[in-house]
Amino acid sequence: FLHQVHYPDVEKVEWLNKTVKQMWPYVCQFVEKLFKETIEPAIKETNAHLSTFGFIKIDLGDQPLRINGVKVYSENVDKRQIIMDLQISFVGNTEIDVDVKRYYCRAGIKSIQLHGVLRVILEPLLGSMPLVGALSVFFLKKPLLDINWTGLTNILDIPGLNGFSDHMIQDIISTYMVLPNRITVPLIDEVELAQLRFPMPKGVLRIHFLEAQNLEVKDTYLGGLIKGKSDPYGMLLVSNQLFRSKTIKECLHPKWNEVYEALVYEHSGQHLEIELFDEDPDKDDFLGSLIIDLSELHKEQKVDEWFDLEEVATGKLHLRLEWLSLYPSAEKLDQVCTYMTKHTLAKLFIISFLSSSFALFSILLGIKDFGCGNLKERRASGLVFCENPDSLCRTLFSGKKVSIDPNPFVKLTVGQKMYTSKVRYKTSEPLWEEAFPFLINNPHTQELEIEVWEHPKSMNIKQRLQQLQNGSGLSQYPLGEVQLTIRHSSQRNKLIVVVHACRNLIALTKDGLDPFIRLYLLPDKSRSGRRKTSTLKKTLNPIYDQSFEFSVSIVELHRRTLDVAVKNGGGLLSKHKVLLGKAVVDLASEDVSKGWTRWYHLTEDGSKKIIQT
Repeated sequence: FLHQVHYPDVEKVEWLNKTVKQMWPYVCQFVEKLFKETIEPAIKETNAHLSTFGFIKIDLGDQPLRINGVKVYSENVDKRQIIMDLQISFVGNTEIDVDVKRYYCRAGIKSIQLHGVLRVILEPLLGSMPLVGALSVFFLKKPLLDINWTGLTNILDIPGLNGFSDHMIQDIISTYMVLPNRITVPLIDEVELAQLRFPMPKGVLRIHFLEAQNLEVKDTYLGGLIKGKSDPYGMLLVSNQLFRSKTIKECLHPKWNEVYEALVYEHSGQHLEIELFDEDPDKDDFLGSLIIDLSELHKEQKVDEWFDLEEVATGKLHLRLEWLSLYPSAEKLDQVCTYMTKHTLAKLFIISFLSSSFALFSILLGIKDFGCGNLKERRASGLVFCENPDSLCRTLFSGKKVSIDPNPFVKLTVGQKMYTSKVRYKTSEPLWEEAFPFLINNPHTQELEIEVWEHPKSMNIKQRLQQLQNGSGLSQYPLGEVQLTIRHSSQRNKLIVVVHACRNLIALTKDGLDPFIRLYLLPDKSRSGRRKTSTLKKTLNPIYDQSFEFSVSIVELHRRTLDVAVKNGGGLLSKHKVLLGKAVVDLASEDVSKGWTRWYHLTEDGSKKIIQT
């Protein structure tokens, strides 16, 4: 009984258009600032060849943006917020000139057409002036954009930019202004800006894309004299999340039986859009469409129905839809995992919030099928910060051998899902302020992998999601590697350790490091039991090739552990005389009499078990 619905009627507001017309010169000033401070850096980040891109002139013309209608939501809305949708259109004769100095290239935009639904949220409502704490604006889906370029061929002649088009501009708009992204403007100092900019989803839509019946015949033979069948597949869209089903060959009654899960940040005004196509070598044929209002689904919670396809004469689609809410903490995670052990569906939702190199990321946990909560409760469920000024996060990007600042960005991966942050140019203290959502199948075994990139260096951080849930720190940062040869001489009754080299150490200053290596054969940590290499100056990849011996029998050796610490040299009062990383080698795990030569990962406490041969 859940019906597909169309966009709701809206109120005409000519008075608002008169207000916009009066404000238009000031709106243009704001847009010019937005282009310069937000869009220009974003374009520079899209391609190395655009690093010298810039706006020379920005004139939106005297024809103001028009608001064709407004819908204000009164149901299923928090009492402390006002939600309205503005249907906006902008058709303007603009003068926007751009320049890519590196290639002496100029181009311009003569006119722009923009059509879309802009959501405006006023929250929280206050009992004192200015009555509203903050203003948030975003598009519910990508707006329709048409740009009339001048000199576009000049840009296309730049190496690596043959794919430059309006779609690149749309992607940039999406990065900043299409749900779940938003622009939030605080109106008072006390407002919780992070909570408004990076809210948790309202829920998760689980879509069981099951089967269809009586689809139209699109494949014909002999000029249409002989009718064949179709090769149907589906495209499903929720906000900016797009899913594509497999193709069923030569079938008018296909059965897909596939499941997709989409995050829903705003159910009011949002839709599940489905289109079916017949796959062909040249151009795919349309087989029907369907639009379902998510606010209605939110009320029903679960729906299992056959839906008539629209815009075609025949065809039905069978869907099972589930609305899943988020629980604010991980208290019932084990219960959910046990209950759903036979399913590969997601049981856990996390947001990885990437703030800066000082506070690398925090994890917000939520579990499906249970209630909702405020930001403080969610943040309390799992936080990971690196705040020590001498920590890895502070020195993460200072390991270059040249004096210029790096251009860092971050990759975050869980399973097959990967996100890439924006590039922050020429800074060793980057500020990202981005959020990345993940749906997790098994938090006990899956890992969140974080890679910080700046050519030619990269650093990789892996953390079990279960450890993050329990709030354990990132003591397993890889801090470089050390190469050792280890073997026992039974004739001489000695353990022989050759320290060959280190690589990819993390610098503390722009001058690099003065590294040396200290060895203990645990549990002996006496001064006489210590072995130490020479100190090499100003290098992140020192080569030692020094040999050390420990008197110990092969029997006793199986109860001992080799402790390897890489340290930075310096004067007695030097603040940079610190531990750079450790590796702990269990000598009982392998046949040490045969010996081996390996690279070992260095970590804060030596607990990383990954070994490179």
